[in-house]
Amino acid sequence: MWLEKHVQKKPELSLSEIKKILMNISNTNGAIGVTFTGGEPLLRDDLPEIVRICRQSGMKAAIATNGTLLTKKLVRDLVKSGIEHFDIGFSEPSTETRLALAFAAKSGCTVTASICIHKNNYERTGILCELASVLGADAIALNRFIATGRGKQHLQNLQLSNENLRTALKLADKAAVSAGLYIYAGLPIEPCIASNTEFPAIVFSTCQCGESKWAIDSQGYLRTCEQNVNLLGNLLTSPFSEILKVKKMEIHQFKQKKHSDKCFDCSLPQKCNGGCRFG
Repeated sequence: MWLEKHVQKKPELSLSEIKKILMNISNTNGAIGVTFTGGEPLLRDDLPEIVRICRQSGMKAAIATNGTLLTKKLVRDLVKSGIEHFDIGFSEPSTETRLALAFAAKSGCTVTASICIHKNNYERTGILCELASVLGADAIALNRFIATGRGKQHLQNLQLSNENLRTALKLADKAAVSAGLYIYAGLPIEPCIASNTEFPAIVFSTCQCGESKWAIDSQGYLRTCEQNVNLLGNLLTSPFSEILKVKKMEIHQFKQKKHSDKCFDCSLPQKCNGGCRFG
């Protein structure tokens, strides 16, 4: 479950509203945890209290951040509040980001370094994986650049070709073997492009959006995933289970959507589940 915070003209959710949403989620069968992401969640001064509320509701809590604001003190405060996992963006790691990863790794929490692979950094994928490991990351998530929202403005400069992606995976696979790293594809990669058979040291997965993974935006609206602009309902006014019931057909249609028309004639649909719907 993802609780998204991003900058926009409308006022952010208040602490009481966030508590109401977290309680709504926690009352749903199968609700395990929340990852606070964004935007940049560390811009909220009350984040430790939000984490505390999440933990009190019986759910696990994690934070996805670019790391630039993650000081040693803030790591201690968040761990004290109940954070168990940090996901730190590591695509172009600054000094602040590298320190943040090290601080998080020494806190006792698990840490994932998330690398967004794009045209300008794919040749450094192996180096980035090894650096993250040296700093203490438990896992490396490889996320290919997906051009949605404002990202479409950078499509030409950042979009990977299949050849670029395969090069990045080859470098990551080599790093995983040589350094004993746990590396996985954070965004699904279709087996017609690359597979575990070719890159055995990398863990590949299918899309879980609209099933075990959901997104909640900064106004409390539920969506099937971060990339999907379609709103299913608002968790401030409706129970999570009721939204799923009312929007059952819309959710089903989303899950049935394929990456391209070629997918309908493919012999491997169960292995990739159509790939990323926005890839």
